[in-house]
Amino acid sequence: MYAENKLFKNLPEQYLKRIPFYHQILSELALKNEAYVSSRYLAGFFNVDETQIRKDISLTGYKGKPKYGYSVQGLKEAIEAYLGINYHNTAVLFGAGKLGTALIEYEGLADYGLEIIAVFDNNPVKIGSPVGHFNILSPSALPRVIRSFDIGIAILTVPKTAAQEVCDQVTAMGIKAIWNFAPLQLSVGMDVILRNENLAAGAALLSYYLKKSNHRQEGP
Repeated sequence: MYAENKLFKNLPEQYLKRIPFYHQILSELALKNEAYVSSRYLAGFFNVDETQIRKDISLTGYKGKPKYGYSVQGLKEAIEAYLGINYHNTAVLFGAGKLGTALIEYEGLADYGLEIIAVFDNNPVKIGSPVGHFNILSPSALPRVIRSFDIGIAILTVPKTAAQEVCDQVTAMGIKAIWNFAPLQLSVGMDVILRNENLAAGAALLSYYLKKSNHRQEGP
């Protein structure tokens, strides 16, 4: 069962893609001490009209103020509560390769309430070596880490051949959310939240759209 589709099937897919960007825009406006923002202003960042923006925001339960629009701080906090990024979420990362290292060193995760607690790799050469401000741990240390911290998320940047095995291991230990960067559609239980990030598929889609764009410019 692919839980990602099951858990979010009642929410518009494009909305789920837009809402984090609303938060980024609002964060930038807050830094500029802007008090209000209009749906027209937000619509300017997306290929949608103002009505769609208002529908998106209504899903958070937040309401605007007539003639003023939305309070920047109020809407920002409503989105944080809706997405759960105003909570402190802890994660463990598996796979200390180039992609895993990039995620470890990316400070933006903290802006969305996510803290990586420990990094694991099954390569004996890497175990004990530093990466970021961590020392890489053996997977055998995972039960100890789970006992010491309330781990909510497992980030997988492991090879495709190891991804399902690691997924099964961490979910068997009670971790209920998987952020998967391996090019494999994982199978998880109904009680596990799964988010797949397929970088190769993203590159393929960009190539496809670029090809179509070039064809339109060249003509028949």
